[in-house]
Amino acid sequence: MKNEIVKYSLIVCGLLYAANSYAEDSSLANLSDKQRIQRLERMLSSDVLREQTQTMQTLREEISALREQIEQQDYELESMKQRQRNLYLDMDRRINNVEAGGRNSGKVVAPVPPPNTSAPRTSTPAVVAGDNDGQEAYSKAFSLLKEGQYDQSIKAFEAFKASYPNSKYADNAQYWLGEANYVSRDYKRALTEFQQLIAQYPQSSKNSGARLKIGYVYFELKNWSAAREALQQVITLYPDTTVAKKANERLQRMKREGH
Repeated sequence: MKNEIVKYSLIVCGLLYAANSYAEDSSLANLSDKQRIQRLERMLSSDVLREQTQTMQTLREEISALREQIEQQDYELESMKQRQRNLYLDMDRRINNVEAGGRNSGKVVAPVPPPNTSAPRTSTPAVVAGDNDGQEAYSKAFSLLKEGQYDQSIKAFEAFKASYPNSKYADNAQYWLGEANYVSRDYKRALTEFQQLIAQYPQSSKNSGARLKIGYVYFELKNWSAAREALQQVITLYPDTTVAKKANERLQRMKREGH
């Protein structure tokens, strides 16, 4: 009985397929060779155009992601160089103090000012005509941050936000504004800026880094419960990522230190 059902099912399917094929062949049979070619060209053109559009969108997203990675690595490299310069200046000051010996024992040696305060002041980037996204202003603000001119970079990023609120760099600028305040040890202000990024740009690729820095900020403020919650949220939201690894490392440090 079962074999008979299968047999009849195959026959029915075959008839339906033949009917559909006949209908399609009949519609094509009524067309001239030129019309058939035009029809095929339209179908091909539509498919190619759709594939090209999808490919272009994918490439744009990949380029954007690569640009952000390069920017982040560039900043981290410059920060490392800045820390090395600071260590060198501090070491040089200490050596000079030792060499001075008793001759300067009664004198108070002034500390070496950090590079961001001794560097020449740079004017805030102005609006450039025709630059709707403010790329030039954004680049200048970011350069100030890389050079360790934190106060000036904060002013520049704030000016950028006011001048180019709809720029494609707006979320990045918001993130670096938080970072500039963080490295300046203005932790409460940094917290506000990072939280604003997440609230204002919920789809930004910078949010993972902002959430990590929020955990770091709470750590610096010695708000251990808030830091633990923020860092654990990073691990939950972004598993198997660099930020998740860093969040876990900070949690392990807190555990070792009894926090």
